[in-house]
Amino acid sequence: MGSGKSHWGRKLADILNVPFVDLDADIVSYAGMSISDIFAEQGETGFRELERERLHALMSGQSCVVATGGGTPCFFDNMDQMNASACTIFLDVPVEVLVKRLSGEMQKRPLLANLTPEQLPEFIGRMLEKRIPYYRQAQHTLAWSGVEAEYLTHLLQAANRNIS
Repeated sequence: MGSGKSHWGRKLADILNVPFVDLDADIVSYAGMSISDIFAEQGETGFRELERERLHALMSGQSCVVATGGGTPCFFDNMDQMNASACTIFLDVPVEVLVKRLSGEMQKRPLLANLTPEQLPEFIGRMLEKRIPYYRQAQHTLAWSGVEAEYLTHLLQAANRNIS
């Protein structure tokens, strides 16, 4: 959450000339309701099941760049499916950068909506600690350098190793 998956995914898809799919947007379109509404109606379990279904559908379709939600790799066989079907890249961004990026949009994110700004750094740190073993299973890890052009170059190098 907040690592730049959608931002960098769009850039990568444009360069590779393939479609870009934001998994959360795909879920919203498929379900006909917002992520917050899905969470409210079906809970996290229902959302994660729908997320898995849509991920598997995307992985069996045409080539594209997919930006997943931050929790996607941590549930079911999602990480195994992604690694078997695609090039996977973990965007490793420090907690303090994530806090800065997410602080202005907490109400739009169901997992952050009930937190205060003071609780955000600890929450992100705990989530990252729980999720990092899954993220580390990605085929490539890109540590945030703070320099966009450099980061894009590394992203392309990682993707091209799996495409060519």
